[in-house]
Amino acid sequence: MTQKVDPYLRPMYDALYEMMGSIAWRASWSATSSRWRPLAFMRGRSLNDSFIILDEAQNTTIEQMKMFLTRIGFGSKAVVTGTSLRPICPPVGNPA
Repeated sequence: MTQKVDPYLRPMYDALYEMMGSIAWRASWSATSSRWRPLAFMRGRSLNDSFIILDEAQNTTIEQMKMFLTRIGFGSKAVVTGTSLRPICPPVGNPA
């Protein structure tokens, strides 16, 4: 799965590397405290005591957003980013 997902996560990796620096970056990944998963792989999971980032949320459907919000468990924090200025999915009620 890593090989499939890495190209999409590369901008996030680069930004975190720049913010954290090389030593903190290596320590974070060697401790395997960070998990990267596509939204589709969150089904059936509850994420307790986690910091969850949903990036590019303008690309989610209503069903995907509901699924994401119901995965947030006890002690977790979530950040949702996106812009309504350039949605890829058509607005609700408008045919593609």
